Amino acid sequence: MLGLGRALGETMAVTFVIGNAHKISASLFAPGNSIASTLANEFGEAEPGLHYASLFSLGLALFAITFVVLAIAKVMLARMEARQGKKT
Repeated sequence: MLGLGRALGETMAVTFVIGNAHKISASLFAPGNSIASTLANEFGEAEPGLHYASLFSLGLALFAITFVVLAIAKVMLARMEARQGKKT
């Protein structure tokens, strides 16, 4: 879970590995782009208006996804600790 949370926020390493392509493909092995790499690549050239607002929306979506993943990990850890406490 921590690795998934880390990978969601990773920017440039993932960008280089997955190909940095701005298209949606049916294949999982085709080049693509992550939310973090889209933010890093396009934020400098964004003009005020719809493009700027969409990048902020992507940032909010990335925050929400990361928060949910970390919350699930926290709940899993709490359940494991509760189970271990009952066994002893």
